Amino acid sequence: MKNTTMAARLILATAAICVGLGTAACGGDAKTADYAPTTAASGEAKTDSTDKTDTSATDGPVATGAPAPPSVPAAGSEPPIVLPALPKGAPKDFPVVSGGKINPIAGSAGSFVVVGEGAEKILRFYRDALPAAGYKLTADTEKSVDFDGKGTKGTVAITGDTVTVTFKA
Repeated sequence: MKNTTMAARLILATAAICVGLGTAACGGDAKTADYAPTTAASGEAKTDSTDKTDTSATDGPVATGAPAPPSVPAAGSEPPIVLPALPKGAPKDFPVVSGGKINPIAGSAGSFVVVGEGAEKILRFYRDALPAAGYKLTADTEKSVDFDGKGTKGTVAITGDTVTVTFKA
């Protein structure tokens, strides 16, 4: 009877170790497994002290194939677009072209010059962005557009290789 009880305890202990190793292999806490299973030539699993896994040498996170948590930016993601600030006096919701540099025009309430990305491309941006932002185009030529809306009127015009945005009262 004593041998049967010992055998039953040994079987239960072995089952508990196998469950623990299976959990560790499937993403559980790897530190709970002192030994990794190996396969003998006959195909039976065995536990051997030479297969001991040292988890104390792990520095930092270990790749598991799972996606990164949302707080970690994805590799190769682009930084957010930072649009230049409009000068004082320009309408707060006036469209701003991405990638351009805005230089205020001294003495003209809110007017500015946009440099960069090509003058034609910047003018095309304003042809599309002004109506989308609630401004009505009142004139449209090859080198300029006039707009009206939200209590202001103005012109966006190509001047050399820059674009000038002027506001009228």
